[in-house]
Amino acid sequence: MLKYWEIYQMKGERHVLRQRVVAHARAHGIKDTVRAFGCSRNTVRKWLRRYKPRKPSTLKEKSRRPHRCPHQTPKRVENQVVQLRESSGFGAERLKMEFDLPCSAGAIGRILRQKRLTKARKKKHKTKKDLREVKKQWELFGQLSADTKHLQDIPHYWPQMMRLRLPRYQYTVREVVSGITLCGYADDLSKTYMVLLAERISAHLAWHGVDLSGVEWQTDNGCEFQENKHERGLPATVKALGSNHHYIPVKAHTWQSDVETIHRLVEDEFFDRETFRSQDEFWQKITLYWHWFNIARRNRHKGWKTPLQIIAQKNLGIQHAIASWQPLDLGATLRQYAPQYRAKRGHDVPVYP
Repeated sequence: MLKYWEIYQMKGERHVLRQRVVAHARAHGIKDTVRAFGCSRNTVRKWLRRYKPRKPSTLKEKSRRPHRCPHQTPKRVENQVVQLRESSGFGAERLKMEFDLPCSAGAIGRILRQKRLTKARKKKHKTKKDLREVKKQWELFGQLSADTKHLQDIPHYWPQMMRLRLPRYQYTVREVVSGITLCGYADDLSKTYMVLLAERISAHLAWHGVDLSGVEWQTDNGCEFQENKHERGLPATVKALGSNHHYIPVKAHTWQSDVETIHRLVEDEFFDRETFRSQDEFWQKITLYWHWFNIARRNRHKGWKTPLQIIAQKNLGIQHAIASWQPLDLGATLRQYAPQYRAKRGHDVPVYP
């Protein structure tokens, strides 16, 4: 026979257990019940004292909550906390500090939990997923995010870069909705190269059916994107071509996550893996990689679709050849584009033709 404590631990059998204890005690006495059920005499006496015939509810466990709590927060203060929380959205500590409430931050936090006014902090992956859903609704080629990547800090690529005099910087422009990426390569950071790339990309987009008046360029505040009254930079260039430009706020690093993701991918998938025997082989392989990226590489965060597939679904008026962008050798292009700058390099921007 199971003892009292063993049955008591089952929780669901407690009511039946107490009925048996009371019945046995009334028939055989307290001592015999103690021996039969393995419990104390006080336990038997308690249930005998509480039991009333034909009222099984008297054998239920009573609440052990105190009848009164001297330090309980007044109802008036609780209502004030709820009202301030709903109007401001502040947390417990800020509510205490801003409004000097007559209770502790811990008490305010307890009230917010009891009233279910707390919100779980969004997980990073959930925030990213929500942001992707918002960006899916944007206009195709509505925003181009531009940034530069230093290539000389990649261990696998650096010896080859030094030996073969390969590019040191990647100039990257990515369209946010489709993910199509248009790149150029150079030996240094320069407004000249960024302006040249922007001009060539704008011509490429317009040639394949993109309305440049709806294009917004986004950049950080790097020196290669800045301009002053003596030098024409990227903002003036894209505006002259009919597009718009804006800088991201200072230290708003996540604003450029779309293009910075590309920098991680190209390093993992290309620069950390490929070897080159000549400059020509580098240009052949980097061109093949970006053709594969824009035409055939499926993006997990965009429903396993390629940039070209998204462009074809979003806008039938844009020619599919837009994805066949040829990565630019910006140094060679500049020498061909502006021969007078063959021996002069840096931040001096050629006159717009």
